[in-house]
Amino acid sequence: MEEQNEITRQFRQQQEKYIYYIIALSVTAIGFSIVKTSGEYLKWTQIPLGLAMLSWSLSIYCGLTFLKYVISNLYANKEYLDIKNGQNSEVGNHPELKKAAVSGITQAMKSNSDKAKKFAKWQNRLFYGGIIFFLLWHVLEMYLKTIC
Repeated sequence: MEEQNEITRQFRQQQEKYIYYIIALSVTAIGFSIVKTSGEYLKWTQIPLGLAMLSWSLSIYCGLTFLKYVISNLYANKEYLDIKNGQNSEVGNHPELKKAAVSGITQAMKSNSDKAKKFAKWQNRLFYGGIIFFLLWHVLEMYLKTIC
């Protein structure tokens, strides 16, 4: 049981590091895009770059929202354990209240977990989508410089 808990803990740590890493990369990509276009006039060829920046911004939002649900689940898990052990001051050791509270917390944790998974998936999709849009913009700029 101890090994399983350790593996779960390590998995959660690595997952959160990955989320933070994607957030940091997205912020950096937005900053790089701003620096790259600094001093330029707005033109139609920058539409893919705008879409890349929008994708990265939404990726950041999804990553932060994922973390919010993870934190919420950790709090719910703590409350769950307090209730199960009779240490919650509102529920105490009353069997009916314990049953109802455990049921409610379990449902909330499942809902939070499902939402967190969706936000983590969308964070990745949007991050890579931003990369694709950025590359399209870059190739378009190179092409236009070649033919002009």
